[in-house]
Amino acid sequence: MSALFLLTLLGLSEPLKFGSNLPSTTPDNAVKQVQCILYEMGTSFQLQTLPWLRARREVKLGRLDGYFTTHLTPEMKTYGKITSPIFLEKWYWFTHPDSINKPEDKIHYGAVRGSYQANWLKSQNIQVQVEVNSLEEIIRILHHQRVDRILLDLDDFEHVASGLGIDQSLYNKEFFRYVPLGLFASNSLTKRHPQFMSQFDDNLGACSQAPFALSTSEKKHILGLIYKQAKVLAAMPNLIEETLISNSSRLDENELLELDTQWQTEVKKEHAKLGKAMLNKALSKKLIAWQSQFNGSVTEIILTDNQGKNVAISKLTTDYWQGDENKFSDVFTLIDDYYFDNVEYDTSTHHFQVQLSIPVFNKHYNHIGVLIIGIDVEKALHLNSSYLQ
Repeated sequence: MSALFLLTLLGLSEPLKFGSNLPSTTPDNAVKQVQCILYEMGTSFQLQTLPWLRARREVKLGRLDGYFTTHLTPEMKTYGKITSPIFLEKWYWFTHPDSINKPEDKIHYGAVRGSYQANWLKSQNIQVQVEVNSLEEIIRILHHQRVDRILLDLDDFEHVASGLGIDQSLYNKEFFRYVPLGLFASNSLTKRHPQFMSQFDDNLGACSQAPFALSTSEKKHILGLIYKQAKVLAAMPNLIEETLISNSSRLDENELLELDTQWQTEVKKEHAKLGKAMLNKALSKKLIAWQSQFNGSVTEIILTDNQGKNVAISKLTTDYWQGDENKFSDVFTLIDDYYFDNVEYDTSTHHFQVQLSIPVFNKHYNHIGVLIIGIDVEKALHLNSSYLQ
């Protein structure tokens, strides 16, 4: 379950050493992302084992250059810094079917020794009755009800359970949180190699998890929360009327780009004349009111016409023209009458966002525009659809 990476950067006299407790057996995880990034940077590497619990101590002692982590603790801020997210884990609670109705104070927890989940459970003073050394062991133990509940990455659970021949559908599954994994680089490393962090981040695009995407069950949950109300909103007569009016004023490519540039420039200079005028429209105010019913899980709404021009908005957008983005263009080739864009991590708010696009039709069922709904994924996954009923 744990590993030490001995990584030899080209041009370096000694290998760099990084610690991780991530399993290297799953088909896609942060281990493979780091390997890819270091290849792109021009590296060769070896792999050896190292207990994760020693990693931070070894960094403090100057014997380790860094390690994989989910977040930067106040203690470690004095020892180094963390890269942008390499990989996105989806933490879920998995409960044995015969333990679902057990009182909470009777629930027994299991964890993989030294894992991020084990450390989190201990930080929350949740007693872990059984600790084992591998994912296979902890899932077997849950299967035989030696523990009632475990906390694991969704992909890890599904991959390992499938390999063990365990029916995943038997287990109660509840979303807990998304966890971005980054690479912690020690001050010693960045002092010796000042370009390491910037070069590492520069290669994230080529190697990062491709891309962060919702699982089928997560899409189903969010659709259960929002879809019916969104379809009603998209069929509002005044929304359709405003979209048709915008479609009647088509712009050529140069006019679109000129207006988009003006909008973006105004937003950056924080006076946003065009954007504020649109926010003051009656339809924009209706979008704001509609958004408020979702307890913060809906973060923004953008209505576009069939060119991708903004028609109405619930908050100030960074650009005016959405026509060059998948959230707009892919809606016109849909089999389903909705489209989920990729999950994005907002480094400023530390929230995960996804955009749900719904086509807008006229009375003849012609596609006239797109309703784009921004969603705070974690808030939405924690919110039960019955909350709105």
